[in-house]
Amino acid sequence: MPLTKDQPGFVRQSEYGEIFANGIDYYLYRTYSVAVEYMGFKIEIFKSNGDPPKLLAVGYALPSTLQNTYGKTSIPLLASNGLPVGKIYLGYLFIRPVHNQEFKMDLSFIKHWKKRTTLEVGHRGMGNSYTKCAVARENTLHSLEKAASRGADYVEFDVQLTKDKIPVIFHDFHVMVSVAKRSPEKDVHQIAVKDLKLDQLRLLHLDHVQHHSSTPLNEQVIKVTGDEDEVEELRPFPTLIEALQNVSLDVGFNVEIKFPMIQEDGINECENYFEHNEFLDRILKDVFLHGGKRRIVFSSFDPDICMMVAAKQNKYPVLFLCCGANTRHQVYQDARTRTSLTAVNFAAGCGILGVNFHSEDVLRDHSPITKAKELGLISFVWGDELNDKANVEFLKKTVGVDGVIYDRIGETEQRSSVFMLEKAKKTELFAKKTPSPVQTPRAGSAHYLNNPLKFPQGQNFSQSVNQPSHHEWPISTRRRSPTVTTEEKFFAESHGLNGLGYLPQQLRTAQEI
Repeated sequence: MPLTKDQPGFVRQSEYGEIFANGIDYYLYRTYSVAVEYMGFKIEIFKSNGDPPKLLAVGYALPSTLQNTYGKTSIPLLASNGLPVGKIYLGYLFIRPVHNQEFKMDLSFIKHWKKRTTLEVGHRGMGNSYTKCAVARENTLHSLEKAASRGADYVEFDVQLTKDKIPVIFHDFHVMVSVAKRSPEKDVHQIAVKDLKLDQLRLLHLDHVQHHSSTPLNEQVIKVTGDEDEVEELRPFPTLIEALQNVSLDVGFNVEIKFPMIQEDGINECENYFEHNEFLDRILKDVFLHGGKRRIVFSSFDPDICMMVAAKQNKYPVLFLCCGANTRHQVYQDARTRTSLTAVNFAAGCGILGVNFHSEDVLRDHSPITKAKELGLISFVWGDELNDKANVEFLKKTVGVDGVIYDRIGETEQRSSVFMLEKAKKTELFAKKTPSPVQTPRAGSAHYLNNPLKFPQGQNFSQSVNQPSHHEWPISTRRRSPTVTTEEKFFAESHGLNGLGYLPQQLRTAQEI
């Protein structure tokens, strides 16, 4: 069942396959198995013309060919006479279930999204601080809490693993480590976050890497490590658990999962990274143990990570982060990331919540958002263009996106979180005591329990004078019940039903009968 760049959903493949344009199309097939280590694949190549199409070559992807859970492999193609005629390159991914984690079906937000006004999300808390101006260091507990206090509905931050496999909040894959020398100068070396343990990240003197800079490496440094006397909330590299436990529960988390990808120029963002399943399971474990009732949305630029998060759990929704055809950010080799429309089709086919578009792309052409709405997807937008209030208002009011992510939230105008407003309204609603029909009579009229009347025999009962109902019978007292005929007579008289044909004849007492 292939998913293609133009097909927003997995469909059953036709008998002779689908036409494939090399270098333009991508096909995604999926299957389920309880024993993937014994599973192989047969690939048949047909000539596109002819009735029926002619078989040109066959290839086999054996279990021994797919040695890891993720990778690329080449499959030899053999003609009908057994001679090799070429080869085909395939990417593959094995998604394994999360171990030691129980999931229930009673509560799932994987495709659920309550329609509200456009949510406003604090980018890295209060914004990018290493390359731009922000009131707090990005991706710190202080920055996240500051954004929450200024009315952010969600805060967005980046999560990756340290060498000792602890999920920490930090944006870049690499940091600069300063090494002191005998001379006044210092040497700086670039090192991956994944190659440093948490205590090393917090002890070493680290600087931020300025990417795409033409200046020498030792001049590209921007200080990351805080001063010795800084409080813990201001320091970089907070753990995911610390954020879940310390940031206000009233603000949602947009957890961007950082996983390195191959850039269009062939450079890997971070070599020799963690195995996909192990990496994700470690992050999901902390979220499920400490997430509580917090609103959480996952996102990632890696389409495989998005697909895996949705397959591994059914509680939290997933957004596919997309750069689209922009000119500012690095483009990836993965065909699913090339255009916003392709991203929409991929998200719809994989059954995730929606797409997080890049502002430069959708401000130029917001038809991908229209397409996303048609497919029932949620649309978020991120990017530097959203630091312009006019662009935010345009996307909110004209385009109608579901969320916007930008820096320095709440600085220029006071705002309140939509969830806090909903909470306040709910509290106010429940604080009001609903008038009980028994305790509080309507103004100008007597309640039926406060208007006792008597039968001729002397028994008391009550009758409503507010809105007489033909199906309500009087309530007799505990002393003794009146006769049925007397009860009928009183009911008809008190409700004005004597002349309405309610009683076919004059009621008579038992003695008269």
